[in-house]
Amino acid sequence: MPALTLERLLAGLGFGSRKDARGLVRMGLVELNGDVLEDPFMEFAERPETITVNGEEIPTVEKLYVMLHKPTDVECSHNARDHKSVYELLPDRFTAMGIQSVGRLDADSEGLLLLSNQGDFIHRIESPKKGYFKRYRVTLARPFTDAQKVELLKGVMLKDERRPVLAHEISEERIVVDGAEVDSVVISIGEGLYHQVRRMFAAVGNHVVTLSREAIGPVELDTTLGKGGWRFLTEEEVAKLS
Repeated sequence: MPALTLERLLAGLGFGSRKDARGLVRMGLVELNGDVLEDPFMEFAERPETITVNGEEIPTVEKLYVMLHKPTDVECSHNARDHKSVYELLPDRFTAMGIQSVGRLDADSEGLLLLSNQGDFIHRIESPKKGYFKRYRVTLARPFTDAQKVELLKGVMLKDERRPVLAHEISEERIVVDGAEVDSVVISIGEGLYHQVRRMFAAVGNHVVTLSREAIGPVELDTTLGKGGWRFLTEEEVAKLS
């Protein structure tokens, strides 16, 4: 295995090619433990936990596992058409490192979004066979009835789908929004079909006004993250999804 040189380390962290990395070093923009590094070919006996580039302390992780609190009016696409791309909320180097969203949330939805550059991790979370339930909180335009709840738990047919899709758990409460009482429903599903939650409520005669994803499997949205905020998943969270 090739020795870990400074230029290889920087290139692996998304700072461009090794030639680009050498340029950063020669401009005096790379530091370690407060010392400016001058030799792009210096070798590390052990990978440092962090390195400072252009004044920013960077963790040296190359396997990205990220939690993001997605706002509305943001698209989960590298080539967003009508809104800002979710990748604009992350460091540019993450895109260079191949980060992708694990599933998607449409532009009108917010909440927990996982992202990674590890294909096996992405496939595992997206696969229905793994059985990771996704929990959403929605507010509805019309009262949520017992009959609608029964239908959703039993399963509803959606256009272009071959079999019924069902809710695994549902709970509801009345909340006040802009001075008016509305029904807030928490629903867990196992699939990740296009606009699935919205289509399921439409199938029983209701309409989703707001939608927020609260959890994917055992991992819940960090409530300390403001909308647009992100952090790395902890080792424990990654392990829970393995």
